[in-house]
Amino acid sequence: MSARRGAWLARGVLLLAVAAVLAPMLYQIGLSLKPAPEVFGSALSPLSWPPVLDNYRSVLEKLPFGRYLFNTLVFALGVTLGQLVLAIPAAYAFSAYRFRGQGFLFGLVLVSLMIPFVVTYLPNYLLLARLGLLNTLPGLILPMLAGGYGIFLLRQHFKSFPLSILEAAQVDGASTWQILWRVLVPANLPAISALAVYLLINAWNQFVWPLLVANRPEVYVLTVAVQRFAGGEGVNDWGAMMAAATLATLPTLLLYLAVRKAILETFTEGAVKG
Repeated sequence: MSARRGAWLARGVLLLAVAAVLAPMLYQIGLSLKPAPEVFGSALSPLSWPPVLDNYRSVLEKLPFGRYLFNTLVFALGVTLGQLVLAIPAAYAFSAYRFRGQGFLFGLVLVSLMIPFVVTYLPNYLLLARLGLLNTLPGLILPMLAGGYGIFLLRQHFKSFPLSILEAAQVDGASTWQILWRVLVPANLPAISALAVYLLINAWNQFVWPLLVANRPEVYVLTVAVQRFAGGEGVNDWGAMMAAATLATLPTLLLYLAVRKAILETFTEGAVKG
């Protein structure tokens, strides 16, 4: 196969993959903008003209959307900031210093990447129950702070930073803490920002963990609220269900579109740096 035909074949496969990902989302948005009697009028054509906002109005009247949005923001931002606060100093220690047991400890970080969070649900649930943190936002956030991915990714970026600059700062009298927060972190801000967005979106999209730990309406996050709406007030109201799902997805989608270039560059560099 010639290189040109191979390139066209690769483009074709990519287009099919993109279509497979986007089609359900576009179908969902189209149904959310249809009048209720026309939702199943033409299954192959989810779009109607003119689009109506009745489904969105219905969802916003039935759900305390602001409350659920606030809970989700606190949950996602808490997980994101907590993981960054732990990952940045740890990545700095692994990249800039040599100490006994370093290889073993970094190996544990890598092992943590192989353990799905879902297998820790039961012990975390029992621990939170003992601490009286079920149905609270801290109970949602705390078990998700122990993530090794941020440490691994930032270590790869910190290792590529010129060591001579860190040594020069040390000669000038800067402390370890000052070197980290005044030199290394500002220089790697795009990578840290991209990691923050990734962590935020990952936490925002969590469903099973919040469903397990926070099952009271006052602490629902958006994913759980949409599921409860679909099984309760919104049952058989497919247009409203599509509108609720679109509203829950919209913030993270817009955030990703705004910073997608930085995210792709960061994860590409992190994958090739040793």
